[in-house]
Amino acid sequence: MKRLVLLSTLLVSSLAYAGKTLDAEAIQLSLASGNVSMQRQQIEAKLGQVEYTELTKENRAALNEQFALLNGASVPSDVAKAAETSINSILKQTFADSKLVCTYDKPLGSNMKKRNCMTVAARKRSYDATQRTLQGQKGDTVHVSGG
Repeated sequence: MKRLVLLSTLLVSSLAYAGKTLDAEAIQLSLASGNVSMQRQQIEAKLGQVEYTELTKENRAALNEQFALLNGASVPSDVAKAAETSINSILKQTFADSKLVCTYDKPLGSNMKKRNCMTVAARKRSYDATQRTLQGQKGDTVHVSGG
């Protein structure tokens, strides 16, 4: 009986803690706070976490390019500000695309709801693929005119 109480207490506490370590908003680069190389290390560490799973190869390359630009010897302030803006917009978009959205759907022939979780970007890719399939089917239909 004590084991059951202890086990249930541990389970409830672990469920209550689940998700507490996730960031509420995207990490941002700030040129004003200085030490760009340390900020880059922090950003690189964050990019390996679940909050940034939808970072594309193109966006990764763009981030590396912008960071390389900032690491240059003498960067004009307007170029540095543009690089900072570009980096922050990529980070914000990737963070938003990586959010997990769950829906509860009833499968055909069942009254039991099933949880279906996808990232925002995966949901958009699925929607786009379905739209392309439907557009392809519209082009394949043969119209018979009465005569």
